[in-house]
Amino acid sequence: MVQPKLVIFDMDGTMLDTERLSLAGMIEASRVMGYETTREFYEEIIGRNAAYARKLAIERYGQDFDFERAHAIHLEYIDTHFEKYGVPIKPGLIAMLDRLEALGIKKCVATSTAKARATHKLTLANLAHRFEVIVGGDEVAESKPNPEIFLKAAESCGVDPAECLVLEDSPAGAEAAARAGMPTILVPDIAPLTEETRAKAVAVCADLLEATELLSAMADSTAPSSL
Repeated sequence: MVQPKLVIFDMDGTMLDTERLSLAGMIEASRVMGYETTREFYEEIIGRNAAYARKLAIERYGQDFDFERAHAIHLEYIDTHFEKYGVPIKPGLIAMLDRLEALGIKKCVATSTAKARATHKLTLANLAHRFEVIVGGDEVAESKPNPEIFLKAAESCGVDPAECLVLEDSPAGAEAAARAGMPTILVPDIAPLTEETRAKAVAVCADLLEATELLSAMADSTAPSSL
């Protein structure tokens, strides 16, 4: 694989270490509202947008389920944690961003989170200014695994999809990138990855430090040799 012109980052679970916190927030909402939920249900919505989560919740809990209240409790739980402890980022993220900037490779975010909230979280983490574009899940008609969000990110940055590289942690994200015609590096988080999902990636890395080493190797392999 050649060096990409644009690296498209998923946010939660890839850059931000927030999926376990989000799962805890969903469990808190279920406790407050008196309904049962499971980790398996949460795994079904990882990488998807709020509209998809609402659809799945209503299918599971019925038409009378108050998704808006559950979602509000969920977000309040997360935001309270952010106020106390800040937004946790994945090990190796800063080194990766520094390396991409040194190589002159563009960077953007394509997240299923709504743009305003995504921008807020990235600002709290002191990361928002490091990306040319942030595309939120509320800016596209279809959620991942539909490729729309990645294609929109590439177009917004003026880069052909074939010259992009996606960093993802979820099966939905890996499928979306594959359908967009973009190579993907998977860095697994809490969402289980099947062999089928792993096969969609050019590499599966243990963490962002390993992914950065892989990107550096790509750059070295495409650099012109000196005479």
